Amino acid sequence: MRASLLLITGNLALSLLGILFLTEYRNPRRVKNVEIPSYFLLGMLFLIVSAIHMLEVKIDPIVTSKYSLDFTRFIYNLEGNIVGTFQSWTNPFLDYYLVFVYMIGFPFLVYFTPAFFILSKDLKGLKMAVVAYAIIVSVALPFYLFFPVNDAWWASQNYPWYTGKAIIFRLPQIWPGITNQFFRFTTINNCFPSLHSCLSMAMAGIIWLRGYKRFAIVATFIAISIPIATLYLGIHWFTDVIAGEFLALAAILISYKITTKITTGE
Repeated sequence: MRASLLLITGNLALSLLGILFLTEYRNPRRVKNVEIPSYFLLGMLFLIVSAIHMLEVKIDPIVTSKYSLDFTRFIYNLEGNIVGTFQSWTNPFLDYYLVFVYMIGFPFLVYFTPAFFILSKDLKGLKMAVVAYAIIVSVALPFYLFFPVNDAWWASQNYPWYTGKAIIFRLPQIWPGITNQFFRFTTINNCFPSLHSCLSMAMAGIIWLRGYKRFAIVATFIAISIPIATLYLGIHWFTDVIAGEFLALAAILISYKITTKITTGE
């Protein structure tokens, strides 16, 4: 309960700060009546995609137990001991900063971004964010269900074939009591691609494309920190991060092309 309260409070605080210091009211005109349904439908689509992601978290254990698929060893053989080596250094400041970024900065960036575009009366930006989000989730969920890869820390501690350096799950060590909340939004084998890395980079890229410099700087700082956090905390494999970044780039380009065609009527 305390962890949930801290997560909610942290995100509300960041959202309030975002509204006060990041939102740019560029367009002085009122939103046209014909645009209101578009804002509403895009907001609903964003929530529907989020709900589909949460549904995957619920059905994932059923699919995993039915098909008994596991590609963790394939990823480990592909990249070797990168995560274990990366985890060989630690710093007290990074402990708290990277947990903060991973658990609070990430949901702030993903969910505040569409709200930011609505407040800024930027319908095209909202379209890009929602389309990119839908593309990323649509591509990632089949991998989570049918190409399951277990967390790096779990593989390190549970597979006899793992011979690399020990990987520690630092999240509960740094923030005791957060594990239950963490696994409400993911499963032990939702690794490839890294959704944290992918969504944060996609949102940051779209914010840059729309030219919001203040928010872009903050978003980029978070988007760069999150891949580091996934490795530092022992959650993702390096391969997951790379795949996530490539998916983010593809989603940005596709969403830009789609929304440009819709806007120009081409």
